[in-house]
Amino acid sequence: MSLELLTPGERGEITEVRHCGGCGCHGHSHSHDHEQNHGHYKQKANATRAEEMGLRVGKMVKVLKNDGNLLLLLVDEARIAIDRRMARSINVKGVTA
Repeated sequence: MSLELLTPGERGEITEVRHCGGCGCHGHSHSHDHEQNHGHYKQKANATRAEEMGLRVGKMVKVLKNDGNLLLLLVDEARIAIDRRMARSINVKGVTA
């Protein structure tokens, strides 16, 4: 389920973070072929912008606010604001209220 579909108060575990941030590609997961095609040899897996913000596979997130184009999330002890496009690129499981 996409993170953008969670309502305030719901929690979930991040299972996938898609897209590459600055390389111009969207809607896919990081893979060796992708890294090779974009010349990302220096790092084993380049972090997406979401991952740089702490939204990584295995992390638990709680939605504090979800309205319009903004989601406010609680991850660990930090509040993180992301736009709907970024939220759409993150999948979660185990959604609970």
